[in-house]
Amino acid sequence: MALASLSLAVALASPLPKLPALQVQGSQLVDPAGNVVLLKGTNLGNWFVIEPWMLGWTEGESQIGDQYEIEATLAKRFGESEKNRLMDLYRSNWIRPRDFKVIKSFGMNVVRLPMNYRLFEDDSNPYHLRKDAFKWIDRAVDMAAAQGLYTILDMHGVQGGQSPYDHTGHAGQNHLWDNPENPKRLAWLWGELAKRYRSNPAVVAYDVFNEPYGGSHTQIKAAFAPCYLAIRQFDPDKLIFAMGSYDGFSFYGTPTENGWHNVGYQMHYYPGLFGGGDPSPETHADHIAGLASVAEEAKRFQGPFLVGEMNVVFKSAGGGPLMRRYFDLHAGYGWHTTMWAYRLNKPDAKPEEDSWGMVVNQNPTPRISIKSSSKSAIETFFKSLGEMELRVNEPLRRAMTAKSPPAVSLPKPPKRRTVAPKGVIPGWNLDEIGTDIPGGVEELGQDRFAVYGAGADIWGQQDAFVFLNQRVVGDFSIQVEVTGLERIEAYSKAGLMIRSSTAPGSPHVLLSLFPSGEVQMAVRQAAGDSTEGFGDVGKLEFGKAWLRLTRKANFVIGQISTDGRSWRTVKKVAVPGWPEEVMAGVVSLSHRPGWLARAEYRGVNIQK
Repeated sequence: MALASLSLAVALASPLPKLPALQVQGSQLVDPAGNVVLLKGTNLGNWFVIEPWMLGWTEGESQIGDQYEIEATLAKRFGESEKNRLMDLYRSNWIRPRDFKVIKSFGMNVVRLPMNYRLFEDDSNPYHLRKDAFKWIDRAVDMAAAQGLYTILDMHGVQGGQSPYDHTGHAGQNHLWDNPENPKRLAWLWGELAKRYRSNPAVVAYDVFNEPYGGSHTQIKAAFAPCYLAIRQFDPDKLIFAMGSYDGFSFYGTPTENGWHNVGYQMHYYPGLFGGGDPSPETHADHIAGLASVAEEAKRFQGPFLVGEMNVVFKSAGGGPLMRRYFDLHAGYGWHTTMWAYRLNKPDAKPEEDSWGMVVNQNPTPRISIKSSSKSAIETFFKSLGEMELRVNEPLRRAMTAKSPPAVSLPKPPKRRTVAPKGVIPGWNLDEIGTDIPGGVEELGQDRFAVYGAGADIWGQQDAFVFLNQRVVGDFSIQVEVTGLERIEAYSKAGLMIRSSTAPGSPHVLLSLFPSGEVQMAVRQAAGDSTEGFGDVGKLEFGKAWLRLTRKANFVIGQISTDGRSWRTVKKVAVPGWPEEVMAGVVSLSHRPGWLARAEYRGVNIQK
């Protein structure tokens, strides 16, 4: 078995002396002797902000939406007092002292601690700390420090919610931005936290809010600034992290420009999982190449930089060796890194190397329903979380602690092309639709040709791509063999299209291939509509990939073939109200503005 059981074999460390205070020096953290310290660790997810997927509570009777629903259901069924007791029981067992020993065994020196504001403050009594406000954070910080681990305090769920997602603790909100009382309460709470932990060297940084993806750049900065001031009122020096948005952190401006002291910046990267393509070595190669520009920007900002969440997850994408490479690469840039996450619960306990966690339960666990299981069953399950045998992700631990980094084979990222050949295919028109750089055509001989195209996508309500086409009236079929597609990104596209006009929001039907060979059919029925995609079609091998679109009155039929003779229908879609004359041809899309992708074809043919 690739994963080994966690047992008493994990060495019991003797109590450690008080952690030395780390100080910000430019873009680095240094210890009292002036040595640079790079933080390397994990997130203690699902402890103080429950994410149901991490417990296996996403389907069947166990399914439940978020922590808010969990607590509301427990209170409704058993009363407020029992709800609080059960939640304390859960928190007592999800993470225990043994877990920090395991984290240390991965060669780590920090934990990022996701917190929910409701640990400290009740919505019914704002600006007042709960009597037990610091009970759990004190315990977490002390347990981590006992194993030589620093703690980053991360406000994962803020008053009103910083996005509509369940990992804020309450899905469907996103009201940090539209209720002015919420950022005021958040700033007040950070002042209280700074007052509590300003003299504790084990708390290395304050992370003001996690993934503020529900707000605009202006709103995010406006919410961060009063939190900074509230912290500095009580703690003049400890590091404060400003979390970026999806598209970066530059909108904050530099610390110098803002008059901020000891502020660092943070991003989360999940290439192939949440954007950036499919979970493949190619996607990770692209991401790694792109980090150089992030490093340049981080250097300009002259503050510590944290990759607060990241994970490769899939063995096929690189697994543990690639995780080690990321940690080392980030360290080479002078960045700090905390992976997501430490622990998961899988009810079936199926061993697998594709994992979000450093540990998982060794044996199957009962499928508990907060909505219908008895109080006794829920209590027993919560208690068992602290006693059950855990399975350590040994491939990850070996990779993280090896003296020499394990080898990782990644393809070379594509070389940027910005100038296309200017060939001509007689009888065909080359149209640039919404692109930022011109495309082109190259004749290759023997009925073969290549189309070069840039563009962001053929999707949503606006398209940007290159279209080699003819105008056709009435019913017809168009078919072509796709012999190759240069991978600029995972969603680069080559294929056939029927389109009503060159307007970026024009109605169209597209039958295309991604670089992986995956087939997709998509339709925009009317101008301004969103594009609807039809996946799960399967894959074709370039050189054995034939596509056909057939228009019959107000319908278009998409078909694929591996030999150009036997055809399989993908989808028949309605195109009501389309004009009699349309455009039909082949597309080329890089999916990366400013880059050209090369799509190769043979034997394009229109039949009436």
